[in-house]
Amino acid sequence: MSDPITIRPYQPGDEAGLLRGHNLTFSPQRSLAHWQWKFRDNPTGQVHTMLAVHETEGIVGAYVTLPVRVLADGKECLAGQCIDLYVLPEHRRHGKRPGLFVNLALAHYEQWGGRQPHQNAFHFGWPIATWRIGQKYLRYEIVRDWDFLFQEVPPDGFRARAVPSELEVRTVARFSADTDALWDSLKQQSRLSIVRDAKYLNWRFADAHDATYELCECRERTTGKLRGIAVLTQRDFLFPATSFVADWLVPANDYDVTLALVGHAEQRANAQGSRVLATLFQHLDPRFLHFQHLGFKVYGTSYFQVVIPFSLDDTQFFKDHWYHTAGDSDLV
Repeated sequence: MSDPITIRPYQPGDEAGLLRGHNLTFSPQRSLAHWQWKFRDNPTGQVHTMLAVHETEGIVGAYVTLPVRVLADGKECLAGQCIDLYVLPEHRRHGKRPGLFVNLALAHYEQWGGRQPHQNAFHFGWPIATWRIGQKYLRYEIVRDWDFLFQEVPPDGFRARAVPSELEVRTVARFSADTDALWDSLKQQSRLSIVRDAKYLNWRFADAHDATYELCECRERTTGKLRGIAVLTQRDFLFPATSFVADWLVPANDYDVTLALVGHAEQRANAQGSRVLATLFQHLDPRFLHFQHLGFKVYGTSYFQVVIPFSLDDTQFFKDHWYHTAGDSDLV
């Protein structure tokens, strides 16, 4: 008897079935425009989605990663963020043990995990629901707990910080080509990072669907030189009405720019009526300590970051050298 479910890669035209399964599994509902922005139009130009397709019921499962360009020890490669993984409940035990979810993932690994230019050097994610099965069958390895930095907004709001007069912070609609030069000057400060050029940042934040972000530049008043950028947003993640510094591209040793952008973020938190201002850096990054010197405290969460290594397979390397922000996930 033939198998009623076929495992195969995404093909154009699968969007309606994918969205149906997603919207049966997750809340809030996703629109076609959101899917097109997030997957079809991502800066790599690749869609890394493995599907379980039932002969009469259509798409009943998907193992999805969102490919991003990363720089690892000076070499550019792809990595994939694991998101929107699902198998409809009535089909989870289908096929050979341990079930359809694992077999979907292994098919995804075979297709898009490896050393070829179109393949991922590693996958990463925050697998609260899938951690146990991922650890047992899918090579999930914990990199670190996801501990945030936060300040509670005082009842009368943050006081304005004294910042260097030669710097100004502007809100812009999109990041300019200056951002590419800033990224190019800073990319060697970390041995592992998403490529934070204007193409990526504008796609991730300026063009985002169903979310609003503020893109901030810190420039010298007299020369106009771009010294740093930050991305701000407000979410109900962690706490209700939390302002987040979602992304950050500032030299680790540029305290003046750090002070100017943090001061701006605090005033925006006041204006938004937020209860908390939060951000995130890995524990060994100097910014993790710098922000504590500015009054931020550490808040532990139930979230933890995992990696699934393929061609880049030194777990300690991820723990020690991975520069990441809250905006590297799709949670903020």
